[in-house]
Amino acid sequence: MKKVIVVLITLFITGTVVAQEIEKVAKAKDAVKEAAPADTAPKHWLIQGSGSLQFSQAAFSNWASGGQNSIGLVAWINFKANYKKGKHAWSNTVDLGYGFNILGKGGEATFNKTNDKIEITTAYGYEIHRNKKWYFSVLANFRTQFDKGYNYPDDSTVISKFLAPGYLVFGPGITYTPAGWFYAFLSPSSGRVTFVNDQKLADQGAFGVDPGKKTRAEFGPYLRADLNKDIAKNVNLASTLELFTDYFHEFGNIDVNWNLLLSLKVNKWLSASIQTQLIYDNDIMIQTDPTEPAGPRTQFKELLGVGLTYKLN
Repeated sequence: MKKVIVVLITLFITGTVVAQEIEKVAKAKDAVKEAAPADTAPKHWLIQGSGSLQFSQAAFSNWASGGQNSIGLVAWINFKANYKKGKHAWSNTVDLGYGFNILGKGGEATFNKTNDKIEITTAYGYEIHRNKKWYFSVLANFRTQFDKGYNYPDDSTVISKFLAPGYLVFGPGITYTPAGWFYAFLSPSSGRVTFVNDQKLADQGAFGVDPGKKTRAEFGPYLRADLNKDIAKNVNLASTLELFTDYFHEFGNIDVNWNLLLSLKVNKWLSASIQTQLIYDNDIMIQTDPTEPAGPRTQFKELLGVGLTYKLN
């Protein structure tokens, strides 16, 4: 447990230090530019990022109305690096998150994972219209998780882990970018590969793979819409919607992955955030009642936190 806490804190501090050094270098360059003649050369890279470390804690001693000690940590990093020169555009996004809480104390304490996310997206585009809004693009998206997951309160049976599942989507398409804060990518022919790199889970046919197999390949249309905009002073809304359906397996059953992050910045270091994620996958069987068979369900996750944050722009 101590290792997990140290890793989370180290992840945030490292990201913050790197961001600060980048900012120092940028300020130093700006100072040099102010003393030198105006630089009219175009800038091709746009670097943006933010990271947050959020903490919660509750303690009780002889509390008549009852209560349970708890401690929680959530860390996340979102980093974007976009390049544009002439007709060429290349965008990259890294989205990482991990969180947990510990309920109880001593030998009776229980560990519960509250967030676990790895998502990397890269897309290359070539301008096909002079208004600079339409691009022919090739996009690849990969997502999985860091740690094992359990069907709490059962903390002995592993139901997920790194690369179990893992998802890779890739394909050519058209990107529409009407503004710097929004783009939509549509591909009529994308491949999606589901990985279940755990034989026990693979034997169960978890996450839609055929029992015993560790991968499943699908082919179909894919839509991704990405929005990142300041909707008010110190309030930022970031949202990503992904839709996919398989041409050869129940075409029309649309898999949905919708992420939303609302950030409210108090000052340079303090902010509050609300994160939600909605998933629907017709191939993932979830059992909510032991008396009923498992079936596809709408999955929803929500995280609310206040803590330290750093933003690079």
